[in-house]
Amino acid sequence: MKAINYFILNIIGISFFVSCKPQDQEQHDLDSYTKAYFEVRDNSKFIFTEASDTNINIEYTSSNYTNGRSNPDIENSEFIFYDLNSPNQPTLTMRCQSGGTQFKDQIALITKKNDSTVIGPIIFNLGGKFTPGSGSGDSVFQYPTYQINSTTFTDVIRVKLYNNIKYKEIFFAKNIGLIIRKEKSNKTYYVKRYRKL
Repeated sequence: MKAINYFILNIIGISFFVSCKPQDQEQHDLDSYTKAYFEVRDNSKFIFTEASDTNINIEYTSSNYTNGRSNPDIENSEFIFYDLNSPNQPTLTMRCQSGGTQFKDQIALITKKNDSTVIGPIIFNLGGKFTPGSGSGDSVFQYPTYQINSTTFTDVIRVKLYNNIKYKEIFFAKNIGLIIRKEKSNKTYYVKRYRKL
């Protein structure tokens, strides 16, 4: 009889502990517009040139692409990040994270060279409406087309930065990604060719 009581108590105890395991939260996926503008898989190639000297060719290759979920038992938000690398150039890292069904996706460009890291711009997306961070002083504009020199891009987001130490403006195009970087050094780099995977 003691053995039966002990067995029943163990089953009840185990059931209690199993039911206390945290449940995964509802999945929050990135908005389709966020993916259309910012998702770039490994081994994509982007040839940037300088606007005042189009003989310059700087080839960036994408790497470290990761698409996953953060904290499945707390927020369960989809994220994407990847790097754009070029020899002797800063590494450009894109990070995107879902804000859930009621909040905006968060998108950030991080520029790293040697021991220096520049964060920004940081923008938000809710259903294809892109906005700057609250209180940043930045501005976000959307254009059906945008031209630089003889290159025309479609479905463009322009981020005008108020207080960034490296950039004046950054541009992204749908189905391409990062297309233009206007730096405080008065250099402007834009994509003249690309192969996106």
